[in-house]
Amino acid sequence: MAEAKLEKKAPEQRKIVCKGPKDKGNGASALRLPHLSKKDKPFDISQGQTLVVPRDISEKDADKLLQMDSWKFEEVK
Repeated sequence: MAEAKLEKKAPEQRKIVCKGPKDKGNGASALRLPHLSKKDKPFDISQGQTLVVPRDISEKDADKLLQMDSWKFEEVK
């Protein structure tokens, strides 16, 4: 009797990349997310940084970043 092999599929990961502040003249070099910061290490996102969902940030936080007015984020494959 042949046994069927059950393959575990890795959950599909979303990736979003930070394109930087929408207003280039504002002087910001990083976006700090205090609610994701640890006591001894701030959670900063800089231009060009790619975040993997759910490893780096949650689905909820990713959706919020994609809808921000002051910083531009794009979903990549």
